[in-house]
Amino acid sequence: MRNDILKYYIEVPDNLFALLSRYRVVIPGIQRHYVQGANNPKAESVRKQFIKEIFTAIEKKQSDFNLHFIYGPINTDGEDSFVPVDGQQRLTTLWLIARYAVEKAEPSDRKDLLRLLSRFTYEDRINAKRFCQALTCEDSRWDITQDPNPDILCQDWFLDYWKEDETVASMIRMLSTIHEEWNKHNTITIEDVLTAIASQIRFELNIDRFGDDIYMKMNARGLQLTQWENFKGKFSEDLREDIKESWDKEMEELSNSFFTCSDKQHELPDNAFFALYARIMAYEARKSGVDCGNSIKQLAAYTHNHNTWNQSELPFVPYSDFSGITNDKSIASTVADTCVKMIKTVLVNGQNEVPYFGDVKLFDTFFHPQNGNELDFTLCCYEYFKKFVNEDVDTTHFLKALRLMWNILENVDKQYENPDNRVELVKKFIGLEDKTLYSPQIKEIIGSDAPEQAKEEAEKAVQMHRNDQSMPRDWNEEKFGLWRDWNDAIEKAEKWAFFHGSIRFLYRNGNGETTWENFATKLSNCMDLFVSEGLSEDKKVKANQVLISHCKEWDNIRREPVFDAKKESWKQVLTDSSLSECVNGLLLSPNEIVDNHNGIIQILIDDAIWKNLIKDTSGYELEWKANSPSLWLNRYLYLTVKLTRNNREDILDSFINNDDIKFEAEDERRYMKIKDVNYYFAVPMFFVYKYKDENYHFAWQTWGYIDMYDNNWNKLFDLYYKKYGEGFNIAIDDQSDHDSSYYIRMIEDCIERYVKFKDNHNEKTSQ
Repeated sequence: MRNDILKYYIEVPDNLFALLSRYRVVIPGIQRHYVQGANNPKAESVRKQFIKEIFTAIEKKQSDFNLHFIYGPINTDGEDSFVPVDGQQRLTTLWLIARYAVEKAEPSDRKDLLRLLSRFTYEDRINAKRFCQALTCEDSRWDITQDPNPDILCQDWFLDYWKEDETVASMIRMLSTIHEEWNKHNTITIEDVLTAIASQIRFELNIDRFGDDIYMKMNARGLQLTQWENFKGKFSEDLREDIKESWDKEMEELSNSFFTCSDKQHELPDNAFFALYARIMAYEARKSGVDCGNSIKQLAAYTHNHNTWNQSELPFVPYSDFSGITNDKSIASTVADTCVKMIKTVLVNGQNEVPYFGDVKLFDTFFHPQNGNELDFTLCCYEYFKKFVNEDVDTTHFLKALRLMWNILENVDKQYENPDNRVELVKKFIGLEDKTLYSPQIKEIIGSDAPEQAKEEAEKAVQMHRNDQSMPRDWNEEKFGLWRDWNDAIEKAEKWAFFHGSIRFLYRNGNGETTWENFATKLSNCMDLFVSEGLSEDKKVKANQVLISHCKEWDNIRREPVFDAKKESWKQVLTDSSLSECVNGLLLSPNEIVDNHNGIIQILIDDAIWKNLIKDTSGYELEWKANSPSLWLNRYLYLTVKLTRNNREDILDSFINNDDIKFEAEDERRYMKIKDVNYYFAVPMFFVYKYKDENYHFAWQTWGYIDMYDNNWNKLFDLYYKKYGEGFNIAIDDQSDHDSSYYIRMIEDCIERYVKFKDNHNEKTSQ
């Protein structure tokens, strides 16, 4: 071995030997355990790949193998010591490679090498500290021809309780991996390895850059292996040469900024950054037709679920899974450049609220996505910054662009056409090169088959760019504040109640045509009508009555859900183009009922139905139930009121007045009298018919049968039809004009058949 190998790089500590020559390296107690040698699949994959890359570089005499940035302060209390804040795992692994090499070194070199390696130690982890001391004593040896793991454990100098220490166990396991990999490279000599550690395997030392707060945060890492550290080191090698170094540096700086922006104490960016890059890489893979594999897809779809990333277990993704994407340096470099600018801008604006989400901050939405909208939001931002990667992006323009992104994500169905449809839709806006995204040319490029929300954004963009920005004649300053411009007015409307960016009902007339003439009047009325949860309490009745009164026929309101007080239902009603006339009538005159209808519409707008059935009911919907337009109260079937009457209802009226018929369970409100008319609930009408001084049980079902029951309310059809073919029920012909006497005869006939059957049955049984 060359005599100068330990002196050659003393001047600049950019390698392990140079660092140890200048400083003691002390791993602080607050740092996590050494986990690259941990006994789990993640750690095993990482360490084997890392060691393989190092020995491959040594074998190929690679001139520069970069371990990237190593951070930490210098402790000048006594002998100068370097305290790694970031890079402990890499330094420890490199130190173990050097220590393994010592076992192969000549005796003349061994003493000096061990003395140098003894300058690597632990501050507070006493077992790890003593193991490192023992490992660098001249007497510490093991059989170099065998796996070090079992052999070291049997050595006299090894204390038995050390093997219970997580760091010690990981170190020994890593020595085994080094042994295994070195033996695969038969041409590598001891001098090759030591020379590489002294020259080829380099890092960029960054000393004394951080204050105490950053130091504490950087070390609050827990015990889990961070996949981000492994990813970023390898990802940089797949970048264009001109951006490798700058990407490394900028991502580390953004890591520091992340700490400042995060509201969560000691939150590391590792998991958030790793999931973010996986999401972007999966997206680029889909666009390129590359199958990135299930592990990346799982990570790309990972949501935060209200816990910090550090407390959530991310899916494990080895870096090799990214190779199908990163093999294309152009794609990898585009991702790197774009993500740096995107993350930097988001961090600067991280405390701004996301539109329509109350007090949710941009930082949390971007780095801690909790649903599909927030995952897609990342991709929209990515396309935005990819377009403007070489340009300055003004904060005001960026925040306005966020509005449009959220309008699309909130109001366009995620399943629209394909998985990336909404992102592609936003890309059309981005492509016009207006950094606000509200280019007046939107209308020309989105196409007639675009989702309604996209068309709405186009209309808003045109209105924002109108030359005439004068205040509308009906602008209410008391409600809206001082008039500024149409952009401000539209933003106020978008944020109201549950609208969340969807406001086309404010500029469309009853024919569905665009006109902004009554925008302010409608907005003012909306503020009276709606709150965040739906209809305001005092408008629940009137608003429905007015809306329904503008419907010309039942088919206008036959929908699911129909009309109730909930925000979900009203969002659909307000934006449904088929209801434009009804909605326009309501928003222009919210207190004026159009009372010129007949039939079902008139029933629905009648005060009586609302006073008797709806006003005191917390939930109600108009739906088609039991083959009839019905009011569904509280979503309970037995509180569903049929609003139309047919022959069944007329006959039931006669039954109610028949002294021989007694209805059961009257307390369950099976019918209700409104303006001297009985309205029946969409449930079976149970009754007892007295015939020849005996009581017989029946139920008039909603599906068109009168079923007979025994005295214990067991349906006779169920008891006898399967075995004897006797059903004892009466089919109802809704189209017939039979009166009640006809059905009384049918009921009596059914009783006679049942009595006869039962007598015969009992006679056969007794024989």
